[in-house]
Amino acid sequence: MQYPSLIFQPNSVPTSVSLWDAANIFKYATSWFTAIWLALDKSQVSQTSSFRRTFIRHLVWEAETFVFPYINICATSNTSLALPEYLNGVVTMLTHWQVGIVDDNGLFRLFHTHQFNMAGDLMVCYQIVSNYAYSWWNDQFDVHLFEMPNHVPVEEVIQLYKHHMQQLPAAYLLLPEMHRHDVGPDPLLTNLWVIKDNLGDLGAQLEQCLSSKMQDANVALKAMTTLEGLVDDLHDAIAASQQLLDGTGSMQELGKYQ
Repeated sequence: MQYPSLIFQPNSVPTSVSLWDAANIFKYATSWFTAIWLALDKSQVSQTSSFRRTFIRHLVWEAETFVFPYINICATSNTSLALPEYLNGVVTMLTHWQVGIVDDNGLFRLFHTHQFNMAGDLMVCYQIVSNYAYSWWNDQFDVHLFEMPNHVPVEEVIQLYKHHMQQLPAAYLLLPEMHRHDVGPDPLLTNLWVIKDNLGDLGAQLEQCLSSKMQDANVALKAMTTLEGLVDDLHDAIAASQQLLDGTGSMQELGKYQ
């Protein structure tokens, strides 16, 4: 499967971010926003107005540093990339705050009272790990000021999500790294090629799955055929035994009358 690179040249220095990178960054962002929500949900600190205001300032910094730039990268490259469900909800909340639909208290309430529509363990489903960079939510941020950098370079963000993947169980590490190709002059055509690659990969996976199922079915059919022969032999043996018993019974009845 191939994913195009999104090429940028800030200060004439080219920087490449692939769609695969962006998707992983959004997945990583979903994980740490969930970790923030869990920390807030378990926190015993009094949620004063100062606490809520400081929390929102940090939450907005998270989005402006690790989420919005990569949404903008996709948008300015005329590339559409879906956000994970929870991250999409967080971005919606933050957008409402940005345009004045809700204030700090409203944003805090929306984030804090969000209900996850899912089954299973939250930490497993959202791949929560032990260590996050810039994990201000674990350091009494309402008492000790957290130094928030103005920006985090793309290269560092990519390394952060790779470090995040390394902390996950070994099964996640078996996922292959995707091939990449540079974006062409026509973004729409590039996206069509990505869709074609996705469909081709999906078709190959389905073909492999069907082939495996057919092999399993053939094995099961052979086993059933073998069992069918054994069952037929058993029926024949039972029928022969019944005939023998019937013959013996008839002979005994005949002996009574002689």
